[in-house]
Amino acid sequence: MRLAVLFRDSSLAVIDKPAGLAVDEDVVPLAARELAPAGGRAWPRVVHRLDRGTSGCLVLALTRAAAQGLARALDQGQWEKVYLAAVEGSPPDSASLDTPYGPDPRDRRRFTTRLETPRRARLGYEVARRLPGACLLRIRLGTGRTHQIRVQLSEAGFPLLGDEVYGTRHAGIGRPALHAERLAFPHPVGGQRIECTAPLPEDFSRLLADLGCKSGW
Repeated sequence: MRLAVLFRDSSLAVIDKPAGLAVDEDVVPLAARELAPAGGRAWPRVVHRLDRGTSGCLVLALTRAAAQGLARALDQGQWEKVYLAAVEGSPPDSASLDTPYGPDPRDRRRFTTRLETPRRARLGYEVARRLPGACLLRIRLGTGRTHQIRVQLSEAGFPLLGDEVYGTRHAGIGRPALHAERLAFPHPVGGQRIECTAPLPEDFSRLLADLGCKSGW
């Protein structure tokens, strides 16, 4: 397998992560081999993560200084992260979710908004396309909590299609229907704005086509 590189320089790389690959166990070793300079070595540093089942834009730092700069910009809210999600039901045309967030006390492998904690999770979404029994949402992430989009939408009544943990299995896709479409952030060295977009993968496009959605979302 070869990684699709959306942007690369000596400090960082943005890749289009395929669904089904874990960031630490799969993506980093692949990137270490493919992104190393000629005759040299590189061990990419992870600044943020995507779930195994999520596809799309993922940043890897190639130097310690870049990792520190990217993490600082992320903490300061200077990243823009946009996702596409196919969900069950008929959500409002647009909404913002700002909820408590933490591990589910009944199952520490899961997360929930239904608990008392000062830790918050924030996102906003708009409907990109309404489909029979489903919607395609474009989501702007305000915080980057583990499983956040899957949990917040599910507990708001709109679980992702194909999410067997927080929703239900769907015959049209074998994973949660979630794609990191766009990522923008300041370069950790030069400061210029880096903007990358990952095309919708085949399984997600096929799901939308099966639901009656044509291109143009």
